[in-house]
Amino acid sequence: MSAQVQLGRIVGQLRVTRGDFPPHSILVELQLHGSAIASVYADDQGRFGFYNLEANPYHVVINDPAFRGVDELANVNPIVSSFNMVQIHLDPRDDVKRAAASNRIGGSNPHLVDSADYNRRFPKNAVKEFDRGVQADREGNRDDAIERYQKAVKIAPAFYMAHNNLGSDYLSKSDFSAARNEFQQAIQLNQSDGAAYFNLSNVCTLTGELPQAQLYLDQGMQRQPDSALGHFLQGTLDIRLGKLPQAEGALRQAIQLDPMMAQARLQLVNLLLQQGRKDDAVAQLHDFVGAFPEGPFSGKAKDLLRRLQGQPPDSQPVSK
Repeated sequence: MSAQVQLGRIVGQLRVTRGDFPPHSILVELQLHGSAIASVYADDQGRFGFYNLEANPYHVVINDPAFRGVDELANVNPIVSSFNMVQIHLDPRDDVKRAAASNRIGGSNPHLVDSADYNRRFPKNAVKEFDRGVQADREGNRDDAIERYQKAVKIAPAFYMAHNNLGSDYLSKSDFSAARNEFQQAIQLNQSDGAAYFNLSNVCTLTGELPQAQLYLDQGMQRQPDSALGHFLQGTLDIRLGKLPQAEGALRQAIQLDPMMAQARLQLVNLLLQQGRKDDAVAQLHDFVGAFPEGPFSGKAKDLLRRLQGQPPDSQPVSK
């Protein structure tokens, strides 16, 4: 029997050097020996990926009219690493007018509504407070963001995006009751999007209401079946329910959908260690450190990797 060919992946992150992303999607092309073999659109956060690649030198190419051309070399060698991480900085062309930051939605689910829609539907002063809340969230000022979102929903009680973001900030402060109330209001105001259902499922999981968590999660997945967050939450819930094989499948699906979701990778490492699968956990940790060399959990991940490989660690096992 011939040996199975090992395949690799290229996962990437786009960043704009000056200003925000344009309102249009950015096409990323993969070339081999000068010919295009695949292309994908980066998502609204600049993430993209190419999968099932044989060992070769590939070129990641972007020819977008809003930015200077990009041609990044990525040497795929699955024997060395199962994936290559490519970070690309997009340099806007001087002769192209960049979209204003106010024309983009930040800090909210991109599938909820576009900025033109919420500017039409809600009073300007409510939208102004919402945008200020989004900016405060970006800067890590949760208390200021909460105050801005509260003002937005006081002016416009039907502003469901503000309710959802307000619930997320309450959740980050472990105020489960307040978070639950905001997510429930978001669902009542807009039942077509999965975001608030996922968030409400997360609250129920954290408070031990597992059957209710599954109910809300199922409703969210019906609306967004390809949600990486949804699959991550399903994996987390399955672990709580003792369904470890199902949990592994859900977490791997989340990583496939969003290779940059650090929480899914860490959860998978902990699950593998819980099952005594040391070699698989080591492989996942190598992937994690490669994807997030300077991330907030990288130090602990590196320490755990050293410990599993028989070297003395400097800190405690990785946490989520």
